[in-house]
Amino acid sequence: MRLRRFTPVLLVPLVLAALVGCSPTAPTEPEPPKFKLSLNEVRDASLEVAEGMVAEFPEATGLIEADPNVSACAGEEPRIGRWVWATTFSSTDLVNTVTKLQEEYGDAVTSTGTASETVEYADGSTWPATGSHTLIEDETGSYLLSYPAGTEGQVLLRVVTACGVLR
Repeated sequence: MRLRRFTPVLLVPLVLAALVGCSPTAPTEPEPPKFKLSLNEVRDASLEVAEGMVAEFPEATGLIEADPNVSACAGEEPRIGRWVWATTFSSTDLVNTVTKLQEEYGDAVTSTGTASETVEYADGSTWPATGSHTLIEDETGSYLLSYPAGTEGQVLLRVVTACGVLR
């Protein structure tokens, strides 16, 4: 007879535990990671695009290539960063090659200009462009080409990769 008096007392915690496990405040599936690629993978993807752009320029001769730097992605968790680097090369037929790149990348061309000005990237950051410029932004990163108005000269390509995870 004693066991029957304690049965409700023993069942109440079990029923409550079952109800709490099914409540709307119960833990849900974790969100998938926002950034899936590593820093090295985003660098390699951007490097491939940048090399392809440089290869479009006739008689491109590399002049200066800066070492890439890693910086944090603004507003993101720690361990999320991006690479930034620049390269300078000389080339001929700048006008036709830049026009061809603008047509090839279409909607990814987010800024063009023929005078020195501050260029704004999609993420809100800015960079001063000297002379004519074309900014191309896609899922692999941002590519700012600065070049003289003439048919040949030196081209500066500044690359800012997409964000990646430090692993």
